[in-house]
Amino acid sequence: MTEDSFVAAIDRVSDAGRRACDAIEAALGALDVGREARQSGATLAQVVDLLMSGGGREIRVGSAKAFVDYERAIAAMRALVVRALVDEEGLSFTDIAARLRISRQAAAVLYKTTPQDIETARK
Repeated sequence: MTEDSFVAAIDRVSDAGRRACDAIEAALGALDVGREARQSGATLAQVVDLLMSGGGREIRVGSAKAFVDYERAIAAMRALVVRALVDEEGLSFTDIAARLRISRQAAAVLYKTTPQDIETARK
């Protein structure tokens, strides 16, 4: 049985979404630690030092990267869907635009978007 590219794209979005949720949860956990320290009387400088010593920058950057990866997975899936609707199902950009509630121009851009375009935008 051949792999369904749409199902594979959904799996990639789901995986990226789970990683983004985990990374954001880690960031929220760190902020909770900062809130508790501040409410316990720590100075702002002490809270900042606490957060930074707990990996504050890495946690922030990691959650931002995970969210960008999630957005890219969605972009790749949208491009795949538009291409399949045109190439496999014979829909026009007008039909696709109406279904996806986007402009015909956006449908055309998505149709022309390749996985390499999305990967290049990542860098």
